[in-house]
Amino acid sequence: MWGTTILKSQIIASRHGKELHSYDGYDGEPVLVTTTHGAQHGSFVAVTRSTQGTTAAIAAQSNDAIVLTDLILTTDKVNATTATVIITDGSNSETLIAADLTDAPCNIAISFAGHWQTWQACRIDLVTVGVVTATLALGYFRIPWNVADTYGTWNAKR
Repeated sequence: MWGTTILKSQIIASRHGKELHSYDGYDGEPVLVTTTHGAQHGSFVAVTRSTQGTTAAIAAQSNDAIVLTDLILTTDKVNATTATVIITDGSNSETLIAADLTDAPCNIAISFAGHWQTWQACRIDLVTVGVVTATLALGYFRIPWNVADTYGTWNAKR
């Protein structure tokens, strides 16, 4: 019969000398935590408009950038109305979603698998044209300014 020897060890990241995270699982056994940055440090925000206009859902802080993990847009169906989700810094703007609500409401939920990152110092706006109720919910996390791209660099990477 073979005996069992338990080797006590830690996994240390060589780059900074810190121990990698683990936790005790449901069975009491240790589990190495492997997760995405968004799952570990993510947050969410939701905004609703019921009149024509623009609402900033989220804005950069100190020139950081925003990485989207989830997007949900729900609207009413109202003749001659639109709902648009844009990334903007006031000078440069890019449209994420543009929904014409004349024939049907918009009900979309996206769990992003790619790298949906904004550029430095911008915001994500919900823009409605016409009197329509629209709700935008965003899952996101922030990346610091020193690794975030300027608009020119961001645009060149697309």
